[in-house]
Amino acid sequence: MTLTDRGILKEMTVAFLLGLMAFTFVLLTNKMLRLVELIVSKGVGILTVLQLFLYILPYSLVVTIPMATLLATLATFTRLAGDGEILALQSAGVSLSRLARPTVGFGLVTSALTLVITAWILPVSYHAFTNLVFQMARRQVAVGLQEGIFNSEFEGLILYAEKLDPKTARLEGIFLVDNRDPGERRVIVARNGQFTSDPQNLRMELSLSRGSIHLSAAELTGQYRLLTFAQYNLTLDAGRTVPSPVQRPLGEKELTLAELRQRAAELRAQGGNYHPPLVEFHKKLAIPFSCVLFTVVGVPLGSRLRKGGRGLSLAISVGCALGYYMLIVSGEGLGDRGLIPEALAMWLPNLLIALGGAVLLLRTHCYPATVRQAIARSGRVPGRSGQGV
Repeated sequence: MTLTDRGILKEMTVAFLLGLMAFTFVLLTNKMLRLVELIVSKGVGILTVLQLFLYILPYSLVVTIPMATLLATLATFTRLAGDGEILALQSAGVSLSRLARPTVGFGLVTSALTLVITAWILPVSYHAFTNLVFQMARRQVAVGLQEGIFNSEFEGLILYAEKLDPKTARLEGIFLVDNRDPGERRVIVARNGQFTSDPQNLRMELSLSRGSIHLSAAELTGQYRLLTFAQYNLTLDAGRTVPSPVQRPLGEKELTLAELRQRAAELRAQGGNYHPPLVEFHKKLAIPFSCVLFTVVGVPLGSRLRKGGRGLSLAISVGCALGYYMLIVSGEGLGDRGLIPEALAMWLPNLLIALGGAVLLLRTHCYPATVRQAIARSGRVPGRSGQGV
């Protein structure tokens, strides 16, 4: 490794780390605010919130690592071009393709890191995150409820509460619609209520006080029964609304590559929709590979940007990343419905990046950015006849 390669890698590493922290912070800002809200208004423990943050971090890194890789490439080569170092190196016989070698190697490292996250770390963290949320919901149902709106956290029930104390799970001004029995709808109005839970048996109970029950059955056309109560206990089955982590089926994001292929084979044999597992399989491979492709695009593009500095590099990085992930999301929707092949849905954005990078490299090699570069490369001096570059 030459001294030039070390300088490029050092500069790229610094820009990559800064970009990774900035992009991850921006992406997680909304989620961090919601986690802080769990501590302040919902009474959730700080350690539990820290666990949730660590579980969602890998999902964000899958998005921000490719963005930071592109930013590092653009920022490094924009700075080299702006200071005239690329021109000096080319005058000394060092081609742009040779300068791109350490950059591509850096992209391979970030691709491998992203692949480890998508293929192994992300399924584990997503599974743990989902289980922890389910456990929180079983222990404290008020975490999922909001006052002043109609909540449908429980299957077959619609609950409205004017006031809700998340720490004590106490409600005031309750309006509840019970549709669990198709033959008899119940509308319950109560002044106060209190949630109690049994996490072991996955059962919850809502104790209502000072209210009335309005019952309407199919045989009572145009009529209903009215019952008043001083105390009424409504039993809720939390196991239906919040399944046990052991019994519930794993989501596709929680599966490894081998498990995704196995699920797709099982769904194909059963005649079900086997496309989503295959789309997720190719997605876990395509996104990591984009890191090295972004370096291929960033080298010729950054060598042509002499003005704007890191601000312009940041803007281009965000724009390219947004376009890439829009294509990924669009392809995912088409692939899940089976409208296009799963591999094409996820790998088409990468093919477009590779094509764009190849065109930029070829253009940079064949059409130098400045007259001086063209003269140095061709070894000719423009004549008076107007021939020349």
